[in-house]
Amino acid sequence: MAVYTDASLFVIILLSPILFVANLVLRKARETGTKPWHPADKVVLITGASSGIGESLAYTFSRAGSSVILAARRKDELDRVAQKCTALGAKDVLVVPTDVASEADAKNLIKKTGERYGKLDCLILNAGVSMGETFDTLKNLDIIKKLIDVNYMGCVNVTFHALPLLKRSPKSRIVVNSSLAGIAGVPYRTGYSASKFAVRGFFEALRADLWDKDIHITMIYPGVVVSSINKTRLGDQPFDLNMKGAMTSEECARIMFEATCNGTKEVVFTAKGKLVRLLEASFPELTFFLINRMARKMLKT
Repeated sequence: MAVYTDASLFVIILLSPILFVANLVLRKARETGTKPWHPADKVVLITGASSGIGESLAYTFSRAGSSVILAARRKDELDRVAQKCTALGAKDVLVVPTDVASEADAKNLIKKTGERYGKLDCLILNAGVSMGETFDTLKNLDIIKKLIDVNYMGCVNVTFHALPLLKRSPKSRIVVNSSLAGIAGVPYRTGYSASKFAVRGFFEALRADLWDKDIHITMIYPGVVVSSINKTRLGDQPFDLNMKGAMTSEECARIMFEATCNGTKEVVFTAKGKLVRLLEASFPELTFFLINRMARKMLKT
């Protein structure tokens, strides 16, 4: 057995340069994508559309002539966004107040979409909530459950009910707004990271399930973005983040829009984020050091 193990290790070391290049080629193919997609006249559903990245996405697709379905909990904010979408050139706008953590709400959202349009070309899963507390100081698990319900089950709920509509449209899209915290664990965000790891695993498996269907899945891994999610963190350890150099929600939306149109399979934001993605499997200790250092440097002292 030892001889077999040693021989296997020798073969892996010998082939490692080839494997490294092959992996880079395949990763580049994933990032490049193969199915151009034109947003004009498409039906696009955006969760978390009342503020931040979701709001910016709504305006970006409206300018491109899409019909947009706006989903979030706050109807007054959705109505405000809807008015601007119409002014910017959206072909049509549908507002559906929705709590994605509720399967009944998710089912109703897709029902109203089907009744209005009869199809769905693009589902953008953007709704989410973050946290700001170390796990050892939590008084109970309510925050963790909330994060799983919104960030993970929210995506599952909407996707489950949307798939029949998505199958009616050629080259339909599912765009998932995840996080670098779904690639490497981040301090003060155990529950958030866990929910985003779950999202990543679910949609990578779903991509395999749908490999012979004409449904394309794009995973988005932003870094720090100026949005309301950083103001509504769950937890009893309030802290301010150093937002110097943080990406605006408009810039994030532009990148997500381009990735959607180009059929890009994965987008990792920032040079540091790409470095973490590259190192995570082969150099876990270095990855842990880098992500921990970057996260703690962002805390204002």
